[in-house]
Amino acid sequence: MQTRTRDGLILLLVGVLLGGGLAWLLGRRQEAPPAAPRALDAVPAGALLVATLDLPALRASPAFASFLREEREIPGLGKVRDVCGFDPVAALTEVAIAVPAAGEGGDFGLVAAGAVQDEALLACASKVIQARGGQPIVSPLGSFRAVRDASAEGRGEIAVRPGGPILLGGGAYLRAMVDAADGRAATVGASGAHDDIARAVGEGAARVTVVLTAEQRAELGRELALSGAGRSPATAIRAGGVRVALGPEITVHGVVLCDAVAPCAELGAALRAARDARAGDLATRLVGLGSVLERIAIAAEGNALHARVTLSAEEAAGLVERLASLRGLRRPATRPAPAPRLPSEADGRDERDAPRGDAAAPPPDAVVTPRPRPRPDAGAP
Repeated sequence: MQTRTRDGLILLLVGVLLGGGLAWLLGRRQEAPPAAPRALDAVPAGALLVATLDLPALRASPAFASFLREEREIPGLGKVRDVCGFDPVAALTEVAIAVPAAGEGGDFGLVAAGAVQDEALLACASKVIQARGGQPIVSPLGSFRAVRDASAEGRGEIAVRPGGPILLGGGAYLRAMVDAADGRAATVGASGAHDDIARAVGEGAARVTVVLTAEQRAELGRELALSGAGRSPATAIRAGGVRVALGPEITVHGVVLCDAVAPCAELGAALRAARDARAGDLATRLVGLGSVLERIAIAAEGNALHARVTLSAEEAAGLVERLASLRGLRRPATRPAPAPRLPSEADGRDERDAPRGDAAAPPPDAVVTPRPRPRPDAGAP
């Protein structure tokens, strides 16, 4: 074979291989699975409050890891793994909690994203409902399937679809979340108000944003006026948020957005005064918040009011532990009062000398002077 012919065949083979490889890569790109759903993609527009949690970041933090690694239990039934055979929370990566601005009191929705086992989750929820004496019903809901207790209409439902997300809510709000996730209704990002405050506070492992509607701001103004604080700078608040960023240090950044510059400056002065007063409170110091409050920097920047504080990882972990322990505190049992002592001739007292309730008992540090006992032969005056 001539050299020119051999070189031509080699070039042709290389071209075929390159062309085939390129076609294979393009095919792989076209066949790539869609991006995993984000929790916020299922939060409907018009939310008053939106909270998000980055679970991998929280699991990696010494301050929060212990709470996420704890064995979760279903009240009255036992550990989740024992009841369901798996822990649905263990594979989740993101959680969003939303409270609608317009809705009945107590309405809320929860969205969880991650590696979701839809069939196993529906089976687990059904088992829990049955164990509590209910009647589970699984029904389609858009691209989701939802399970509810038919014997307790009006309570919460769980909806899930292959690949997620998981939705938890009740009644109309659950259906609004399904419509948002399926693209039939606007999501919370449509108006941009929550995005604005989210950008102001920045990214974090945990973030909460609140946006007030015009009606809510008007109601706030009326309530402040009735309380005699109608000129309060709080009437200028239109949104607020806070985020927690994790790392070698824990950073907490809060922001309040006002509709004018002057009210923000006035509100900042009021908050600094409240911070100083609360930092010196004995109860606050006992919990360990006193030194943290003293370090919070509060400053107005235009029509935004910023509050920032940084804690070491060890300090944050200790504070979280103390605050969490408060939830489990029980008032110490009251020690029973000692049984009344019967008078006897040995102690030379009669019923009039016996202690009468708490009023007769001297404080522990009191100096008690014994009363003289009456002489047996003493006559009446």
